[in-house]
Amino acid sequence: MPQRTPPPRPGRPRVGYLVSRFPSLTETFVLRELQAVDADGRVELSLMSLFPPLDATTQPAAEPWLARRHRPGVAAVAGAAAWWALRRPVRSAATVARVARDHRRDPRVLAKALVTTAVGFAQARHVRRAGIQHVHAHFAAMPALAAWTVHRLTGATYSVTPHAHDIFVHRHGLRTRLRDAAFVVAISTFHRAFLARHGADPRRLPVIGMGLDLGEHAYAPPPRDRSRPPRLLMVSSFKAYKGHRYLLDALATDSRLADVRLELVGAGPLRGAVEAQARAAGLDGRVTFAGPQPAAEVLRRLRAADVLVQPSVVQADGDTEGLPTTLVEGAACGVALVATAVAGVPDLVRDGETGALAPPADAGALADALVRVLDADDAALDAMRRAARRHVERHHDAGRAAAQLVDRFVAAVGGAG
Repeated sequence: MPQRTPPPRPGRPRVGYLVSRFPSLTETFVLRELQAVDADGRVELSLMSLFPPLDATTQPAAEPWLARRHRPGVAAVAGAAAWWALRRPVRSAATVARVARDHRRDPRVLAKALVTTAVGFAQARHVRRAGIQHVHAHFAAMPALAAWTVHRLTGATYSVTPHAHDIFVHRHGLRTRLRDAAFVVAISTFHRAFLARHGADPRRLPVIGMGLDLGEHAYAPPPRDRSRPPRLLMVSSFKAYKGHRYLLDALATDSRLADVRLELVGAGPLRGAVEAQARAAGLDGRVTFAGPQPAAEVLRRLRAADVLVQPSVVQADGDTEGLPTTLVEGAACGVALVATAVAGVPDLVRDGETGALAPPADAGALADALVRVLDADDAALDAMRRAARRHVERHHDAGRAAAQLVDRFVAAVGGAG
């Protein structure tokens, strides 16, 4: 049985963050935002998750949040569905009917949406008991669907931060969820334009970058030691849209990159295929696979790399990046950046100014971009790295981003009252 939470103290709205799973090694940006919003002090924060975590590893920074996390079990979900059906039968039925209508064209997605709605019923009961006044969802697919369900049943306002696959691929019901939100956070100017086309009200569509602790990610670029082979780093899950194949093609086919070494950090379904490609291309001695790493290890590797590379592509179904957090981390630390022009990436990586940018799915152009950075003289390299850091300070400072979010949370609660 979920524990009753005391009502919010006067003047401090209670806000619930809603995510699919917590903790998650691949969503460190959510953890950082939780910490920064909590540190702001103007709202009382709780954490809600829909499903059990997939990661066996919990980062130390996530440990304190486990005691504040509410994740209903199967019995709680079934009980909540019956509870709402008795107390708000018309609204409950209308909510389920709308979900069915929005997702009817894809039976698999419909099944997942109905399960999520049921969990949303349980979270709605928790919101009512805990006195939560506003819910903020990360990702516009299932977390936003659950937040919308909570809103429908309890009247609590909600907001959402969309990212990538949740808007570029999974658009069933997206317009409904964006339209009814108190506000929608765009993480880049590309996202803002995209979300406005798909139902978000431009008047309630602020651009707020994903924040970093800039003290933790201090600007400390290592001197470029040109007496040793250049060290490239890529931190990404092994999925097709991440573009590993084009990076390996570039290393294998361009003689200008013959001495480059690459470390790949991450896990995912295509790791075996990428390893096989590296072997077939004769890259065994030049490419290493580090597996998934916690945030502290990623930061250590960033500080040792000469170039952080992200060769993302756009899949046939539209799946691609939003704005990879690791690129923001690298820019903050002073690592040179090479990336491809997809979604929000050009907000950060501007060719010749803050790094080198290549068109996606073009190994030759990616090789050219790598060479431009690796061959840059020290003055040009320093200028690019400093410009990237300035961009992060303006757009990705965790404290500043958290303050903007809290302003919006407080306004949403006040407007609902």
